[in-house]
Amino acid sequence: MKDLAFLTSPDMSKAEVVTNHVVIAKYAGLNRTSVRKLIDNNISDLEELGKVSFEMTALDDSRGQKVKIYQLNRNQAMLLITWLDNTEPVRAFKLDLVKRFDELEKTIQTWTKERAAEKATTRSLTDAVQNWEHTNPHAQSNFRKLLTKCATGSPYTKVQARGDKGVPMVDLLTAEELQKYMRLKALVIPLLELGEEYNDIKATLEKYATKKAVNAPQQ
Repeated sequence: MKDLAFLTSPDMSKAEVVTNHVVIAKYAGLNRTSVRKLIDNNISDLEELGKVSFEMTALDDSRGQKVKIYQLNRNQAMLLITWLDNTEPVRAFKLDLVKRFDELEKTIQTWTKERAAEKATTRSLTDAVQNWEHTNPHAQSNFRKLLTKCATGSPYTKVQARGDKGVPMVDLLTAEELQKYMRLKALVIPLLELGEEYNDIKATLEKYATKKAVNAPQQ
């Protein structure tokens, strides 16, 4: 069900939930060219529900040639489905698509709340690092990189590579990663205030992050 709809960007501050006409055709048991033509013929109706965007993508069966793939938001996808024959595959697909849209929209909502909370505590971390008895010119950057790696399991540079240059790193975290980042940040601030050395703080965060990963429920 995860491939029924997707986020438009790894930058969660800009991400929207969409599906595309290829997905609709596949799961509704239809020819994708027919679905694309249906969109072309009714584009003005669909654009009353938002701009209909598209991307040029090479599909597995297109022999390397790029084809136009229409992206549709929830309302556009639901309107398009009403124009299809109400077959069993179409009905089942519509239900699954609604669930997937709900799931991803909830993810964005959770991320938005966590990001607001993270912004509210950024000053606290900045102040804690600045007042840390072992502070140095690279301390702010080092702790943010450490928090990122512990929250994601990936180096800071790899996380930044998810999006365009200049996008704030925290905007590239998933909702789950951002929640973990917040928990780790709440842990590091009192350690800084206690004057713990960097390596000791690093060991504590890595131990906590590893323990959480091991104890996390299996999907």
